[in-house]
Amino acid sequence: MELYLAKTLDGMKKYGPIYDLSMEPAERVESYQFGFEENEWLLDNVIDGINAECDTLLDDGDYDFISADKCKALKDYLKKMDKSMIPSEYHEVIQKLIEFSDKAIEYGTGMAIDL
Repeated sequence: MELYLAKTLDGMKKYGPIYDLSMEPAERVESYQFGFEENEWLLDNVIDGINAECDTLLDDGDYDFISADKCKALKDYLKKMDKSMIPSEYHEVIQKLIEFSDKAIEYGTGMAIDL
């Protein structure tokens, strides 16, 4: 279970229509790993909203790429979440999603979520 941020899309491999960031070196991709508990919480509380905002089809065991233009919608969705409904142990993964969205927008690239 991992998040990936593309630092560049130049020469990036695709799997079908989406960029496959999972096999790229650290010079090209920044990554953040999270555990089973975070994965389950995201699936139960956040992923449906991400799918609705970003036109992704994420579910348990899935991977999807979110382009820079859709990262704006992702960031807006995450920032509008009721913070009192996010247990403290999941703040880090939410903050990392926001951070990667910001960077993807800045770089003009995108990010991926691997559940």
